[in-house]
Amino acid sequence: MDNQKLQNDKLHLINWITQIQDHALIEKIKSLMSASNQNLELTKEQELILALEKGKEIGTQKNVDELSINSKTDYEL
Repeated sequence: MDNQKLQNDKLHLINWITQIQDHALIEKIKSLMSASNQNLELTKEQELILALEKGKEIGTQKNVDELSINSKTDYEL
């Protein structure tokens, strides 16, 4: 699936979810989200960013300028 198709599908899902009126269906979606989030694995770059946000020490690197972070990377659910 190409990136544009993926983005369009996500937007379609977001629009669909905002129109849902059934509370039980919302709870099922939340359950699916919770289950899928437990199985997610972060990339090394995402782990690095998460560690930086939490203020943890990052290996042997001494300053942020030495870290290889691509600020254009799209972090998605």
